[in-house]
Amino acid sequence: MIAAIFDLDGTLYTGHLTYAISEHHRTHRMQRVPLYAFMALHWPMWGFVKAGILSESSGRAIWARNLSWTLRGMKIENAAAAFRWIAEEYVRPRVREHMIARLREHQDAGHRVILLSGTFVPLLSEIGQLWGVTEVVGTPLITQNGRYTGGSKRPACQGQHKVTWLKRHLADDSKINLGKSFAYADSITDLAVLESVGHPVAVHPDPLLEDVAQEKGWEIIARS
Repeated sequence: MIAAIFDLDGTLYTGHLTYAISEHHRTHRMQRVPLYAFMALHWPMWGFVKAGILSESSGRAIWARNLSWTLRGMKIENAAAAFRWIAEEYVRPRVREHMIARLREHQDAGHRVILLSGTFVPLLSEIGQLWGVTEVVGTPLITQNGRYTGGSKRPACQGQHKVTWLKRHLADDSKINLGKSFAYADSITDLAVLESVGHPVAVHPDPLLEDVAQEKGWEIIARS
């Protein structure tokens, strides 16, 4: 069986889920203390990335791992309502329609469509419902007594570890032929995912990924 594996942020839509969570918490006047604590401690990190002290992949991994802080103490049902709001009010208006059309082509062909992202699993599942995608691989969250603890399972589903989580997801399924499968992503940090399939596609790629895609002769869906 052929799989079509899609990254989310920057690939299927133009926003970023950090901003989505921030917009939700500020609009609904909730979880602002953990949100501001996360931002205060993590936003300066990008200065180290730009200075070359920290790699972008490491920075993204730390960010993805600790973004769960913004949910600390939330009841699961309240977070579910927040995830629905983010899917409908933030993601839906920002979708790349040409990429959703490509996703639909895979669905119509009977391919197994998988969303693969550093996003929280329950949020990714909610977003997947926008396009009828039920199979998602993301960063699992930790719960206790019906609430999110603010922790996530490691490693975060980011960079090389996206392949780690994808392989875990497919471990008991020998039907998927990755050599005939497709992967879509926009960032050089997803290079390992793209290299794991037979048909990698660079979607509105960052400059580093665009250079790699051109060198390797991969399909490029260019910036419009």
